[in-house]
Amino acid sequence: MTTEPGAKNRLLIVDDEPTNIHILSNILAEDYEIRAANNGERAIEAALSQSPDMILLDMIMPDLDGLEVCRRLKENESTKDIPVIFVTSMSDPANEELGLQAGAVDYISKPVSPPIVRARVKIHLQNHLTVRFLEGLLSSQTTSLEDAKSQAQSLLVFV
Repeated sequence: MTTEPGAKNRLLIVDDEPTNIHILSNILAEDYEIRAANNGERAIEAALSQSPDMILLDMIMPDLDGLEVCRRLKENESTKDIPVIFVTSMSDPANEELGLQAGAVDYISKPVSPPIVRARVKIHLQNHLTVRFLEGLLSSQTTSLEDAKSQAQSLLVFV
């Protein structure tokens, strides 16, 4: 998770269609460091090796679909807390429910709306960073109230 001044949060975009990766990258590249994977196995490898701050994941992919990728990420201790947003053409409520049950924090239907993508990524990253920050405070009893306030304010600047 990025907390250094000027550093960008890392997003992993996973889709078997290069055009979809390109579209999402263009929407988000100004504010985030973008990495991509074009199948489920590569997505899991990238999540383990690159520790992205968030994953945008297609639901329908050959071999290993997005639901299974999400389930595996949530079962792994080192990737279970990475927020996953499904970005998919499967826009019916039943598939949205499946995605959320698999562990995703949100579900965006294709074709995407750039302002909606940016807003949802931002809010879920803010939530994720806030939770991590609060967990850190609870585990460290030596942090003063002023230090905590200052750190919390700086986290909101980076998202």
